[in-house]
Amino acid sequence: MRHARAMGMPLVAALILVLAACGGAASPSADDGDPEQSTASEPSEAPASSDDNGDGNGNGNGSSTDLDQLADDLTPPNSSETSRTTAGEVIFITFESSDSPDSLRDFYEDAIANTGLEVFSTTSAEGSYSWIFAESEGSSTGGVVTVVPSGTGSGSTVAVQVGTGS
Repeated sequence: MRHARAMGMPLVAALILVLAACGGAASPSADDGDPEQSTASEPSEAPASSDDNGDGNGNGNGSSTDLDQLADDLTPPNSSETSRTTAGEVIFITFESSDSPDSLRDFYEDAIANTGLEVFSTTSAEGSYSWIFAESEGSSTGGVVTVVPSGTGSGSTVAVQVGTGS
């Protein structure tokens, strides 16, 4: 239980930093019954975006589809999804991975770069790692990945949050 609390504080701090970088939070109350916005534990199949360049400036459907793809691109290897929450234009997912935090550090340094997003902050402490990233400085699209040693003694717990502000 102590390890879960230790993990919670960096996640809360990272969430606050991302929201500040994105210029505010997507409000859960923004869900006005739109079926495109889901809080289900399983991801829904989103329609293909007509925004072929992936910049989120298409017909409005591109943004959530792009976030789903970004979340998929940041899924750690050898992992299982333990929770998924979608609120407005923010997706928050946690995973348990059998890979060590050091192994996942290498994975995420490559995976974030491969998405085309820019890392603005990297933090490491006591075997935990966190990255804050966005399209560019002042961009409303970005996220946070935090990797901590698993509370079970081996492997890692990973939290991935991606989102876009309006």
